[in-house]
Amino acid sequence: MLQHIIEDYDRVTQVIGFASGYYKVDPEILRKAGERGTIVHEICDTLISQLGDFGCDNQHVGYINSFKQYFPEKEFIKKPKRIYCDKHLITGEIDAIYQDGNDLVLVDLKTSANENITWPLQGAAYKYLCSLKGYNIARIEFVKLHKDGKKPKIYIYDESFEMFMHHLIVYRHSFKKRKIPDISEYI
Repeated sequence: MLQHIIEDYDRVTQVIGFASGYYKVDPEILRKAGERGTIVHEICDTLISQLGDFGCDNQHVGYINSFKQYFPEKEFIKKPKRIYCDKHLITGEIDAIYQDGNDLVLVDLKTSANENITWPLQGAAYKYLCSLKGYNIARIEFVKLHKDGKKPKIYIYDESFEMFMHHLIVYRHSFKKRKIPDISEYI
């Protein structure tokens, strides 16, 4: 669920948005993708929180069935609320974290059709933000859910917070003040 963003903080997904290529996509397609992602994330949160399986409409059931193949054996922990970094004035909202033996694994759920070049940057920034709250993340997993209910594809990334910081500099210098569409919810 999206939470209110404190003014002057840049969302991680906004920072990397210019590199995603999504600004070239029809805004109506992005709007629908954002709605789909929000609904799927809310249902997945409900399943992780063990509040039950309330089902969903036919448009989203494949994504949920894909997620159900991923999460049952995971020991999810309570995720932090939106995290803010006062040093870099960035913020991000984590999808999930689970315990894997002695390790913590950061999870980001995706409903897009293809992997995006920005995902490793997003994962690196989220790992950094988690460290500010005392979470020692050992692995970053991006879980691309399939609309047809197939087993999800798992992408494991090495973090490069330095590369994210380079994007932050470019974003603030060249893109932040320009009127480009805010596609941050779709990354």
